[in-house]
Amino acid sequence: MNKTKESEWDDFSSFVKIHIREYVVPQYGDYPDEMIEDADAIFFKNQLERYVKRIGSGSRGIEEEKRDALKIAHYGCFLFNKLK
Repeated sequence: MNKTKESEWDDFSSFVKIHIREYVVPQYGDYPDEMIEDADAIFFKNQLERYVKRIGSGSRGIEEEKRDALKIAHYGCFLFNKLK
């Protein structure tokens, strides 16, 4: 199968799901989540900026930078849902 933007997204979203299941939920729990439910769009924008700024700093290593990319996607989802 040829690589497409959609297939690339499908692959990436699989990693995001694993990140949520194996990292986020064990550490922070699932819903109900007051912090997420009570946060506004600005909170999520700030979280996105925080993780974007860390990428390329060289202080955390490539695996943590990849984890930050997964966090960015997850916070992007939260922001998207706040903007509905």
